[in-house]
Amino acid sequence: MTILEVAVPIPINKTFHYLSAQNIIPADIIGRRVKVPFGQRKLIGYALREVNDVNNLQNKSNFKLKEILEVIDCEPIIYRESIELAKYMSENYICSIGEAVSSIISPSMKAPKRISKKKAAPYIISSESPLLNSYQQNAVDLISQSILNYTNPQKNNFLIHGVTGSGKTEIYLNCIDFAIKNGKSAIMLIPEISLTAQFVETVTKRFGDIVGVWHSGISNIDKYKLFCKSLHGEIKIMLGTRSAIFAPFKNIGIIVIDEEHEDTYKQEQKPSYDAREIAFWRGEYHEASVVLGSATPSLETYKSALENKMTLIKLPERIDKKDMPNIEIISLKNRLKAGGLLLSETVDALSKTLARKEQAIVFLNRRGFSTSLMCKNCQTVYQCPNCSISMVYHSKPASLRCHYCGYVKNLPAICPECKSKEIAVFGRGTQRVEDELNKLFPSAKIFRLDKDTASLKENYGKAYHGIKNDEYDILLGTQMIAKGFDFPRVSLVCIIDADTSLYLPDFKSAEKTFQIITQVAGRCGRGKTQGNAIIQTSRPEHYAIKYAKTHDYESFYQKENSKRQAMFYPPFCDISKIVIKNKDNDRCEIEADNLIKILENIAEQNKLNLKLLGPAPAYIAKLYNVYRQHIIIKGMRKEILRLMELSGEFKKKFSDTQIGIEMSPSNLI
Repeated sequence: MTILEVAVPIPINKTFHYLSAQNIIPADIIGRRVKVPFGQRKLIGYALREVNDVNNLQNKSNFKLKEILEVIDCEPIIYRESIELAKYMSENYICSIGEAVSSIISPSMKAPKRISKKKAAPYIISSESPLLNSYQQNAVDLISQSILNYTNPQKNNFLIHGVTGSGKTEIYLNCIDFAIKNGKSAIMLIPEISLTAQFVETVTKRFGDIVGVWHSGISNIDKYKLFCKSLHGEIKIMLGTRSAIFAPFKNIGIIVIDEEHEDTYKQEQKPSYDAREIAFWRGEYHEASVVLGSATPSLETYKSALENKMTLIKLPERIDKKDMPNIEIISLKNRLKAGGLLLSETVDALSKTLARKEQAIVFLNRRGFSTSLMCKNCQTVYQCPNCSISMVYHSKPASLRCHYCGYVKNLPAICPECKSKEIAVFGRGTQRVEDELNKLFPSAKIFRLDKDTASLKENYGKAYHGIKNDEYDILLGTQMIAKGFDFPRVSLVCIIDADTSLYLPDFKSAEKTFQIITQVAGRCGRGKTQGNAIIQTSRPEHYAIKYAKTHDYESFYQKENSKRQAMFYPPFCDISKIVIKNKDNDRCEIEADNLIKILENIAEQNKLNLKLLGPAPAYIAKLYNVYRQHIIIKGMRKEILRLMELSGEFKKKFSDTQIGIEMSPSNLI
């Protein structure tokens, strides 16, 4: 029987050898997913190749190979690029080859009983493509030329820095159209599933049946169908969230990443890949153009563009030269009254907007009715028993919920500590704002979109189509409404508390504050009516809020960049976050102390120019009943990876402690 090399998605960076399944020739196994015995378990693996050096294997002691149990796929789905990309991911994201392959080709994809193969549908561009302005046309010309003539990543990778409403989407579509007409395929990434309804409608209207839509909400059978359709060329465009970057096209011409600054392009779980980095790798592999777009690009991306590591394209004005929104900052200092979240200026602006039959967006980045429940007598705050975080009061239904582990508790009648009945809610959340809006504007039709309502998949589309078709007057929500939506009749945006992200202990807190204000405010004034935004804030003097008011990205970039350089944070270094977990808090602290000593010794002995910080308790020190400590490593990526390579065996020293490593984390919380 033939011996095959199989990658198994476990945290051991090696491949394994199995005997081919009985009565199946190796050619019908290689390149497919297979079910294999692994210890006491049965796992989905990936058959990579036939092993020729059998004698070398047989010289090993206790040599006894197990047989492949089942071949899952009826055709090869693992190809050369998959294996090379898996090697890149293994080296750069500190994961095994098997774990990397399982990100590229999901083990959970399920083949339907019958797969119909058909030729790609004929492609006819819609006649409704709008005319481009000079800035847009220049961008399309530059990118189209790069699709035809690949030279190097610096010339073929682009950052489109365009103000909100400047027509970036139309540039993407024109460039994708050019790629398709020249016999190539395209991938377009969007940051949130909430944007899928809008983008699917826009892209499919333009390109028809050659578009596939990929995100976490589709079934395993649909994922398999889409995977095979892109592999066979039945579709030419893959539109989706982060993992759509792995669409198995054989001739990619362009990869587009919209709202490139969003954290959702970074996977936190192992392997902690960054879809933007995967896009650059695949772009070079296929000699394709990679286009990133944002009104508020990340500091890392913008610095790369300024240093000519990619081509910078600026769109300084809105379509049809529409004015940018007028932004008014209202200080919350000495203004808040008990029970009232909306200031009189905000209420007045909403009243006038509704009277004109226009629409408004109300933004608050906290869901629930109130952030916490507290005893007035002893100041006890109700915390989740599994996580070191306060539980959130929800009014519908009345309960306390943990937004991390999902624990739900009925409202207490008395304080469990002092037995007082003086229990009160404090803070604010979207449910509470919704109640206040309903009382202030009883005839207004309000739609709330946050993680609670969005748990119903159809609500994403309901929000988009409802606002677009004038079924709702006010869209209320959290950060999922802050990006991408394009509603011509929205003339007012109200940001209830612009300071939320400023208080987080993270080096990106100012950047995220600037981005969220700019992006939310940018949802208004896209039609014929001038847009206005009101920002309620306790920090009106903060530079992130001041520069957001004037739409001044350049000044914000210079200010924030100088702070990052002084503190030695990205984009002036790379970062790795090591998370140490144990159910016993004392044990967690001891193991974290031991680990940093090992890492410091290795770094010193090998003269690695790295800064190690910690250990320190995570921002949420206990999660899912597990205590967490963090160690932060700052330096150049090559040296961080070298440290991890040299200390590769350290996990064996901590048998009852989990240790996770994330390269370039989106936050340090």
